[in-house]
Amino acid sequence: MSSASTDDSLATKDGIQTYLRNTPFASHTVDQLSGGYVNFTYRIHLHVPVDGISTFILKYTPPYAASLTEDISMPPDRQRFEAEALRLVNTIPRLGDDTVTAPTLRFLDQESHVMVIDDAGSNTRTLREVLINETLPRHLLEEIGTKLGRFLAHVHEWNERPDVDLNLFANNTAGRILLTYLVYNRLVSTLTGEDKLPHLLNPALEIPEEKLATVSKLVEARTNEIHSPTVSGVMTHGDYWPGNILVSLRRGADGAIEALDRLYVLDWEMAMTGLPGSDLGQYCAELYIIARFLPHREESAKTIIRSFLSAYGQSRVIDPAIARVALGHIGGYMVTCVPRDVGDRERIRELVIEGVEFLDLSWTGPESSLVNSIVGPLLSAKSGHNLPVN
Repeated sequence: MSSASTDDSLATKDGIQTYLRNTPFASHTVDQLSGGYVNFTYRIHLHVPVDGISTFILKYTPPYAASLTEDISMPPDRQRFEAEALRLVNTIPRLGDDTVTAPTLRFLDQESHVMVIDDAGSNTRTLREVLINETLPRHLLEEIGTKLGRFLAHVHEWNERPDVDLNLFANNTAGRILLTYLVYNRLVSTLTGEDKLPHLLNPALEIPEEKLATVSKLVEARTNEIHSPTVSGVMTHGDYWPGNILVSLRRGADGAIEALDRLYVLDWEMAMTGLPGSDLGQYCAELYIIARFLPHREESAKTIIRSFLSAYGQSRVIDPAIARVALGHIGGYMVTCVPRDVGDRERIRELVIEGVEFLDLSWTGPESSLVNSIVGPLLSAKSGHNLPVN
């Protein structure tokens, strides 16, 4: 591959074409793809196919978060975590089901911080997009949730394999920084009005002092846990949300959905040894937000949540502490992320207040209250009870 870029030309389509010019991935067309906060992602169309394939995905990892408005410096060598995670996903065997997978890594340039991976196809869409725009039959929603739950449980058990070395992922400092920033660092300042978010002003939210104190304690505890590489040897994805899962659906000649074809889990650069509950919470939070903002998709979103948590709970031994982390992560995501987006002001305020209740319950609630919460299917899976997602 070409030598390392001396400027940020790889943040442009022309720069990518120049970079690829004398490589097997030389391209006649480069399309920049939307989505993602920290990388520049492109679909490249090759002059000459490689292994019979004409399109691939190229990711350039800059020394900053590509799409965040805040100026956050991030080491570009974080890409090595994604490269190793992709290798592990595609080499550690899974028994019985290969529907869920990750793209194959084709090339890694650690000097220029560029990787080339297989293209899942332009006909795939994120799970978030599919859920919002498609009316899927119940059995398909359950299949998606179940397969993604089992896959995540499989990843969370890698540390139990003597042939898998996860020491690299204990050193993903950038992933830990970004995770705490996105969900926890701004929780208290969001609720007190210090961040001056328009949706939460005039009037300001009235959060009881005792609940603010609870949130502060939770933030301190979770931040310490996330930044401790020894708190858990469990491999986590770090950003396991519906926007990082591509769905390929099999359709008939009339365009009607016939079956689930494949699910691709993307963006592994935040992979780290950490708290498994954070992956569970990240996945469920966005689905729950969809359920609350889009009433006509509420049952679909909750069906996926139930099947996902139940499948995960049936696949691993669940400590109630995992459920507490998951519920708190859902609440933290709702409080931090929802008011920073556009939408109905009153609904946003309702979700923030509901997020506070989730945070408080995760920290102070008895185990019985967790069973009756959104994360209830996680705890009831082994008992065979099918609890609703409220």
